Amino acid sequence: MGSAVVSLLAILVALISAKRAGGWRRRYLAAFNNAGQTVEEVLIAARTAAESAVRQGEELEKRLSLLEQKQLYNFDKMGLVRFNPFQDTGADLSFSLSVLNDRGDGLVLTSLWGREEVRVYAKPVQQRESRYALSQEEKQAIDLALNSRQELGTETRNQRQRNK
Repeated sequence: MGSAVVSLLAILVALISAKRAGGWRRRYLAAFNNAGQTVEEVLIAARTAAESAVRQGEELEKRLSLLEQKQLYNFDKMGLVRFNPFQDTGADLSFSLSVLNDRGDGLVLTSLWGREEVRVYAKPVQQRESRYALSQEEKQAIDLALNSRQELGTETRNQRQRNK
């Protein structure tokens, strides 16, 4: 009788073990989609994919850093001031346009419109200053470019007088 109990217990343990093994088998097959891959192959593929993602992330970091450095030199700041330099003419047809980068480097272009002629002047700008004398309107165009959050800061003399 003792051996029958031991045999019965052995059969019971074997059935429980088989059931647990079946659960593990189902989980294993579900995890690997019956692709015929071993756990080792799946782990190697996952590690390779992770290493590739890390390399791509590092490459993107380098490219972003390079783009940030280049952005400092892009001329993306503009300021436009329209004005009337001569009291005997009609409208604000003259202007000063500054085109600068984030460092305040670029140029200011001024057009003076008169009845008989139009004159255009271009002056280089480095760190918000020029080696040539800047008019009030040119300085204002530079300030507008660097302080405006809009794509193109503009102002006329009449607007300036109202803002004072």
